[in-house]
Amino acid sequence: MVKSKTKLTGRVVFRGNADLLWASRGGGGNFGIYTKYKFKVRRSPTTATVYKIVWPWDQFEKVLKAWQKWAPSVDTRLGSELNIGPKRGGNVTMEGLFLGPRSEAIRLLKPVTSVGTPTEKTIRLLPYPKVASYLLAPDPVLTQSFSNQFSSGFGRCSFPDKAIKVMREFLEKAEANSTAGFFFLNWGGAVSRVSPKATAFFWRKAKFYVEWNSPWINQSDAAKNIALVRKTRRKLQPYIVESYINVPDQGIKNSGPVYYGTLPETAES
Repeated sequence: MVKSKTKLTGRVVFRGNADLLWASRGGGGNFGIYTKYKFKVRRSPTTATVYKIVWPWDQFEKVLKAWQKWAPSVDTRLGSELNIGPKRGGNVTMEGLFLGPRSEAIRLLKPVTSVGTPTEKTIRLLPYPKVASYLLAPDPVLTQSFSNQFSSGFGRCSFPDKAIKVMREFLEKAEANSTAGFFFLNWGGAVSRVSPKATAFFWRKAKFYVEWNSPWINQSDAAKNIALVRKTRRKLQPYIVESYINVPDQGIKNSGPVYYGTLPETAES
């Protein structure tokens, strides 16, 4: 049994099994089972600003280029995710949260919202409980089960035209009107302020996080969808760093360092 105490401030007091505690913080549940948590609750703001901007699919390249230039250096109070669906039936959606007033959010978002011709633009200041409900709507009840192949990485630089061409090829082949697509998340902020070797979550210095997936319902479609995702990974490899453990890809060989980086005793300072 691990008898350790973790403070949410980032300071850790070890009472034993320090290596196992290190592994379990970011290890994706692969190293142990937590039986008890004790949280120090942080005071929430009274209000915050949420936003959702939607563009037609054929504008994804210009939106992505603007987002990648903007997201890594935007105010750390602003979180942003960018979703790009399949060519057939998909669109481009940017949404997130700003811990500040609506007027300031509008100003900060302008480098991206001024690109292309959005079909929907929602920017709302809400009481914080409603912010949580807006961002974490209940999952829909699925009427039909499906399988999914995911892969992921951390962007070492903005995707150049060659990488965006790989994305386009993927999105053109992905299943129509499905959950297939690319998902980007801005990085930096509190994530980058923790040492890569402090926990089992290593990839803290990237520009952004990216994942892509392709779903299928019929088992006969499994092979082509798995191949599509993994082929895309090989082509994107020059532009990404490793992968995220919560998005496992069995096509990755020798996956330990890919997910966890180097061990604490061998990690570079």
